[in-house]
Amino acid sequence: MTLPVVFQKPKPLTFLRASLAFTLVITVLAVLQFGEQITAEGLALTSINFRAALIAGYVLVGLLAIDTILAWTRSSKNLLQLLGAVQDFLTRLGVVALPLFIGLLILFPVVVFGFYGRFLLNPFPRLFLFLILTIFGAALLAAWRKNDWLANLPTATLSLGAVYLASTFLVLINNYPFSLGWSEISRYYQASFYFSGQVYGVDLPLPVTHPSRYLLQSLPFLIPDSALVVHRAWQAFLWIAMPFLTAWILARRLKLRGTKIFWLFIAWVFLFLMQGAVFYHLLPCAFIVLLGFDSRKPWRSFLFVALASIWAGISRINWVPLPGALAALLYLIEVRPTRKQKEFSVAYLWQPALYVVGGTLIALGTYWLYIVNSGIQDLSQFGSSFTSALLWERLLPNAAFGPGVLLGIALVSAPLIAVVWFTRRHHSLGFCRSFGIVAILLVFFLGGLVVSVKIGGGTNLHNLDAFMVLLLVLVTTFVFSAAAAKPKKSTAKIVVPWPMVASLLIVPSLFAVFSGGPLDLPERQVADDALAQIRAMTADALAEGGQVLFISQRHLVTFGMVAAPLVHEYEKLFLMEMAISNNDDYLSGFARAIDEHRFLLIISDPMNANIADDEEDVLAAENNAWVRSVARPVLCAYEPVVTYTELGIQLLKPNYGSACDDE
Repeated sequence: MTLPVVFQKPKPLTFLRASLAFTLVITVLAVLQFGEQITAEGLALTSINFRAALIAGYVLVGLLAIDTILAWTRSSKNLLQLLGAVQDFLTRLGVVALPLFIGLLILFPVVVFGFYGRFLLNPFPRLFLFLILTIFGAALLAAWRKNDWLANLPTATLSLGAVYLASTFLVLINNYPFSLGWSEISRYYQASFYFSGQVYGVDLPLPVTHPSRYLLQSLPFLIPDSALVVHRAWQAFLWIAMPFLTAWILARRLKLRGTKIFWLFIAWVFLFLMQGAVFYHLLPCAFIVLLGFDSRKPWRSFLFVALASIWAGISRINWVPLPGALAALLYLIEVRPTRKQKEFSVAYLWQPALYVVGGTLIALGTYWLYIVNSGIQDLSQFGSSFTSALLWERLLPNAAFGPGVLLGIALVSAPLIAVVWFTRRHHSLGFCRSFGIVAILLVFFLGGLVVSVKIGGGTNLHNLDAFMVLLLVLVTTFVFSAAAAKPKKSTAKIVVPWPMVASLLIVPSLFAVFSGGPLDLPERQVADDALAQIRAMTADALAEGGQVLFISQRHLVTFGMVAAPLVHEYEKLFLMEMAISNNDDYLSGFARAIDEHRFLLIISDPMNANIADDEEDVLAAENNAWVRSVARPVLCAYEPVVTYTELGIQLLKPNYGSACDDE
């Protein structure tokens, strides 16, 4: 049984006025940004098609302005009648409307990732396209279902957002031989540690950071000689499937009835989780608890908390207490003190205390067992999270993350907190339960802020992932679960105002729409020529009896694209982790190896020795840590011989005439 919930439907005239005004503003801004871009590129003068598109944009602005004005006059009834007539006409499409809607779902990512995608890099042209497709999509769904347009707007919005967001991962599945991003290839390399004997013929230590992520990513290595494209496909599957699985388990737990609400809920949770994003390897810490928690069976619940905590122990240090905290949150929401119990009594609080304390201890014990059995000799490497600098300015708006962490998490969480506040009269929690729930959320919120400002972070909201998961569970349980309602029978329904519903739909959809973009990859021949030269120069260095260090692009060895013995140390992502955490022992070893010309060839991202200013580089702190600890030692003892600027690859050989000082 679920608590009666009604999502308020706005009055047609009220919504018409609001939507016309919103569409007019977005269209004006989109036309201005589009016009500026094509003018700067000279297309406004040289291309008839682009000039026609700009003129059409101005005409549309004029029509929308007229309609917006008319919507506030007596002619508003005529506008509503006209829209009704259009909808009646579309109803004639019948079942044909469904494949047309599916076509719109495909059209949006095709356009964004295709030739015209570069004209959608500015926010308002992309938002305009999404808005127009959403309007047409809702109309097509209404024609198929033979109901009104407004009722189908949430389905169109969530469907377009979810399909596009999934496409941002699917577009990365290709056989391009080099890294698609700064850290992409490093992930596959660290995942290979679990199968190092099979892949390299030697046993390597286990990963230091994010062991559970690399454990999941390692599964394609079960297929002998699996190609890079297979690993890219598997990672795309994990990014899409794990949030959907979490959403499905949560929907089943809440016992949502009806196919439409069930799948709309799953699409919304998928979009919500990806606002962080909540990384896929962390989600088992949550969905295992959601799958097995039962407040009536404490020991069964603790078993699932223990399983989730084991996974948390090899995930991230700030997720160690999450499974127990999530179980405690569910308990406080669903279980009321009996008449014989007091709110702050042991009889009532022993279960949440067991989940939090027991789960945390299990997670820490698992992490300790992993460390001692990892094969890592220098255990200080596991403490990098505790020695990194904190950049508090990233809480505020900045170039690396436009809204900043504080405003960003406020945008994400405000609609959900508003729902909790609005539905509070339907829940009789009392002081103890309310205090416990707020305390749990506050601890993870503050902890997420601290982790977010750690050097290397603060460019998105993914370090507030645990807080987002807890808030998600709290709100959805409040709204949909009868267990969270007052014990007294009541015919009152929760009527969620339509502006609140709109914010719940718009915010996660915007985060999705503004993510991703066309892949700006060089010509394949350029990549093939570079790969051939890397192979040739590697073979020459090995023939001279030297070693070859792949600081970057190490997957070329992992997937057999370059024949070379593996040099396990000094991979780019781990080097950066040691640089930003100031691990002097590790970095001193690297400097000695470089100074002694241990390697006859180094493959890296292009090196530079410039210290960046905070006003010039949004990631100046990370750049400067890399320059001081890696780039300057390398450029002192080695010289670039080939640089592929377009590919982001540089080959360096020893500079035997150099003399490097301690600095």
